[in-house]
Amino acid sequence: MIGAERKAGRSGWALGFYTALIYGFFYLPIVTLILFAFDAKEVPGLPLKDLTLGWFAAALSDRQLLAALSTSVWVALLSASLAVLLAMPAALALAWVRLPAKPAILGFIIAPMVVPHLVLGLGLLLLFRPVPGILGVAGVVIAHTTLNLCYATMILYSHLLGFQRSLVEAARDLGASEIRMFWEVVLPLSAPAILAAFLMSFTLSFGEFVAAWFVAGFERTLPIEIWAWLRHILSPKINAIATVIVAVSVAMTILAQLWILRRRNGARGGAA
Repeated sequence: MIGAERKAGRSGWALGFYTALIYGFFYLPIVTLILFAFDAKEVPGLPLKDLTLGWFAAALSDRQLLAALSTSVWVALLSASLAVLLAMPAALALAWVRLPAKPAILGFIIAPMVVPHLVLGLGLLLLFRPVPGILGVAGVVIAHTTLNLCYATMILYSHLLGFQRSLVEAARDLGASEIRMFWEVVLPLSAPAILAAFLMSFTLSFGEFVAAWFVAGFERTLPIEIWAWLRHILSPKINAIATVIVAVSVAMTILAQLWILRRRNGARGGAA
């Protein structure tokens, strides 16, 4: 027994150490970026001597940087919304309708996940070039919607596979139309999955660079703007704006989790 307990203790310690290494590998670059955002030196680096908030003020007053940030936000909002709107009927059909070619359809939906963004961006550039006025924000929105659609569809499809179909059948037995059944039964119960699909699509769109670079034309999203800056100098303003984005992302994630937990607890209380 003592030997088994010692072995279990060593295994637990090794697992904890391995977990710490993994989390350190993930989060150490983010922590370093945040620390350098407060570095007073024009070229960030260790050791940190003087701390300042000046780079945040400089970043938030840079019109070119704010314009790129605004473009990225609008593109992410539009592409995420379009992806969820298009993914919902596709997920419903895949989960609840018997389709003879369902494996092939799923394969086509998953394909953008494995196709390199370089190939997709080049293909979209060749497709959009003959169409006047599409290269720019519109082209980036279409490109990101194409990329996000597969992720949103798979998230909603996984949710609808485990959906309680008895609730839908009960609504139909009570005389509810298909639209009312979807609006009052399916949509409210699918809200957490819809939110997850939207946030995933928004995050992917906001940080996507390769496909956007091909179809953005003269417009600049934030990743393209940062890439253009990095070709000349690693400005601390980039660290500052990235720190603001990290803070907003963490806040959005916490709020989304609290909202989902509140809905879940409310549903349990109502069932009780």
